[in-house]
Parts: sequence; C-alpha cells; structure tokens
Amino acid sequence: MQEAFAVISGAVQSNSATDLDLISQVAKDRYASYKTAHHEWINAVESSEYRSALERIRHHSDILEAIKVRFPDSQVTNVTEADEIYWAVSPKGAVGSDRSLVDCHYDSPFAWAPTGGAIFYRVIIACNENNTVTTVFPAEDKRVKMTQRDFHGLDYNKDWHCVEGSIPEGRYRVLLKMHYLIVPNGSEVWAPFVRWINVLWTVLSRETMRMSADPQNIFESFVAGLVTVCRVFFNYFYWFFASFVILVMICYGLVNRSSVLLSGRKR
Repeated sequence: MQEAFAVISGAVQSNSATDLDLISQVAKDRYASYKTAHHEWINAVESSEYRSALERIRHHSDILEAIKVRFPDSQVTNVTEADEIYWAVSPKGAVGSDRSLVDCHYDSPFAWAPTGGAIFYRVIIACNENNTVTTVFPAEDKRVKMTQRDFHGLDYNKDWHCVEGSIPEGRYRVLLKMHYLIVPNGSEVWAPFVRWINVLWTVLSRETMRMSADPQNIFESFVAGLVTVCRVFFNYFYWFFASFVILVMICYGLVNRSSVLLSGRKR
C-alpha cells in the first residue's frame, strides 16, 4: 500500500453548494473580525442548520468514495474529533505561527512512526471561491486551485505541501479540514494508535498556534518562536539526521586518519 504521495482531488455534487454557501456565510459572520487564521472545532458547533450542513459535508459520499478508490481494500472511517472550520489567512501576509500554515510543511511529524500501513488522512474542502490561492505539492509537481465544492486530500504525515498566493482585500477564504482513518485489511490493530497520536497532535498544535498566531506579550512571543523552531525541526528531520550522520562519518574518518599518521610517526 502506497503511503506517501497520496493526494486526491475531486468535487462534491452541485446540490452541496447550498450547504457550502451557508457554511461560508456563517463563517464570515463569526470570524470576519479575526486578522489571523482561525479554526473552530466542528464538534464544538452548537446544534443548528449550520451544524447540520457541516455534518452533511463531513460524511459526503463523494469524498468517501474518492478515498476508497485511491485506497482499495481498506476501511475508511471519519475522525470527527479533529475536524475544523478554517478561516484562512492570506499566504502573502501571514506572520507568527500562521506562517507554519503556508510555508512548505508536513501537517504532522509522525512520518517515522510505525503504523502498519494505516493512514491518518486530511481532506480540504472549499466552501467558497479560492482561485487566488494555490496549494503546491512539490514532490508530485502538483498545483491545486480550488473553487467552491472542490476538495483535495493528503496523507497528514507524509505529503509535503506549501500554500502560495494571496486573498485580495475585501475577500475571504473558508475551508473545511476533515479527517479520515484509512486502515488496510489486516492492519486493524494499528487503528487506535494512529488515530490517538494524530488527534492528540492536532489538538495540542492547534491550541498552541492559536495562542501564538499574534503574540501580545513575551510569553506568547516565546511560544511563537518555539512553534517555528519545532516546525522547522519536524519538517527537515531527515535532512538534519542525514547531516548528523555524514558529520559523524567525516569526524570518524579524520580521527582514524590522524591515528594512522601518529602511529606512523612513532615508528
């Protein structure tokens, strides 16, 4: 089963436009005052037509079928405790920890973790027009622009991506971040661990980023800096590790050569 480079693209049926219009408008009414990115947990939204629209989209058969086509012979289940409404920040003007949402990154640092082939999968759904912002997947040479109803999905831990462009003045961008657990037949024992570790990361990282998106004091500035350092480390872990190994090899070679030279002189 291929775990990396797992991007899918598609669109939900046109009859979903009414739900997406409602979600987009309510999000604008609630979040327009935010000058930084803002996320709201869907499970925390009160019972309302807004919540009902969110539920219909998160369980949409078009999304589930697209995942199943990409990952046959697997069980696909919703991970609703990680689902969010995202009031997007303009990539061009992102500051603080908001930069980690647009600079090239992995969504989670657990690419190294054993999963038995199980995948924690994120699907991004456009609630309104998004044609001035592009999501780039460099490893696949894939660029994605989204209009209302479009969605694309990625391996939460292994698909490296960046966000480019800008949101013009007076416009806004509302996305849904939905999550699914993909478990190959025979790997069911891994499902609880993969779900737990990724949901925990999503919740902890989101709350930390919420605090540090627009630092107002020394502590929040420290947290913002820490978020940036951790993100760089997680994103470039393999580069750091490879560099460390090469450095150790060079040092070992130099020490070994010096020992040989010294022993030769003694003779």
